[in-house]
Amino acid sequence: MPKVAKQLTDLQVRSLKDDGVFAAGGVAGLCVRVQSQQKTFFLRYSFNGRRREISIGHYPVISLADARNKASDYRRLITEGVDPLDWKQEQKRKAVEERSAKFLAELTFGNLADRFIEAMSNDWSEKDKDLLIGRLGNHILPKIGSEKLNSLTSDAVAGVLAPHWREHHALATKLRLIMRQVLAWGKAKGYVTIDNPVDSQVLKHLLPKYKKTKDPHHAMLPVRDVPRFMADLHRRPSMSARCLEFAILTAVRAGNARLAEWCEIDFKRKLWIIPRAKMKVAMNGDHEIPLSSQVLELLSSLQTQIRPSKYIFPSPVGLAPLSDMSMRSLIHEMHTESLLRGGRGYFDPNQVTRTGKPAIATPHGIARASFRTWAQDDELGNDRRFSDKIAELCLHHKVGDAYNGAYERNQAMKSRAEMMQAWADYCFSVQ
Repeated sequence: MPKVAKQLTDLQVRSLKDDGVFAAGGVAGLCVRVQSQQKTFFLRYSFNGRRREISIGHYPVISLADARNKASDYRRLITEGVDPLDWKQEQKRKAVEERSAKFLAELTFGNLADRFIEAMSNDWSEKDKDLLIGRLGNHILPKIGSEKLNSLTSDAVAGVLAPHWREHHALATKLRLIMRQVLAWGKAKGYVTIDNPVDSQVLKHLLPKYKKTKDPHHAMLPVRDVPRFMADLHRRPSMSARCLEFAILTAVRAGNARLAEWCEIDFKRKLWIIPRAKMKVAMNGDHEIPLSSQVLELLSSLQTQIRPSKYIFPSPVGLAPLSDMSMRSLIHEMHTESLLRGGRGYFDPNQVTRTGKPAIATPHGIARASFRTWAQDDELGNDRRFSDKIAELCLHHKVGDAYNGAYERNQAMKSRAEMMQAWADYCFSVQ
């Protein structure tokens, strides 16, 4: 049995000035170490033939009385065959586990999504990051963002997908992939302890039956409705309105319009030269588009924009290009407002959605399908006015060798310039 030293009083402990180790008394092995004006209580003891020390705490945060009580507790453990150091480490481990369990119990899917984005954002392009954040914010988080992560069920996941499963199946598929990615990352980091609630084999029994059909054509506008649509569009001040106007007047895909850069515009030659790398069919070469007077006026008005960007149509936030949904959303907004005013809206009369509803026109459909239909419209006399092959060149489609031998390139560009100007004039034939 270790010798119990004479008991120090609190005043005596407070008065200790010199560095060293002093027996505190009251409990065998209880000492106070003084070092650089700091005083620390600790217990010296032997366990299984080994001399050991265990810290109790700093004085005066831990009083002398509390130090003696804690030392007595440690001595009691020793008599029960328990090493106080091992016991203390076990208590710390249990405390960490309890805090971790409490944290995981409170963690929501929204919390995990934030951590996922923060950890992975450097691996994504700005476009991919914007798309993911947009889909999370618009479709996923409003439904399951506040759901406790380790209570998330396949039913809750199905609730996110169900509104889009039939009519917008491609979007639903992307949403399922995003949720799966977030949860897989969470599983790898130890945040997720449940079985995968995004299991496609489970979800297929919770979602409406979906029968894959042949992808329909992009919904267009009847040629007679294009001037009415363009008049409505021209009155709108947004950047997405200007981008859509530009896409329609140049008969290009929405992506080419959104990613158009100032360096691609040759004002002197009145051309927009899209590099082949940006084209859907790169083997057809660069796409040189003659610019109508209306397009040149539009570009001139945008050159005075306050925020400098290499893109002609930058996003309202930052200097990145517009999102891929900006123009489609604008058309839906215009369509709804037209119906509310008692108008006809902007339907494609020959196209319906998977649910049988009339299809609303798309940017691609108006800019390319409506343009191509206009180019051969009998009522306007365009079937005799313009060559089909010139129209195909305007769309960057491949034409036969017979045509290439029949026209000089300069003559083709002249004919294309005339055609694009006539198209722009027709688009703005209603004020």
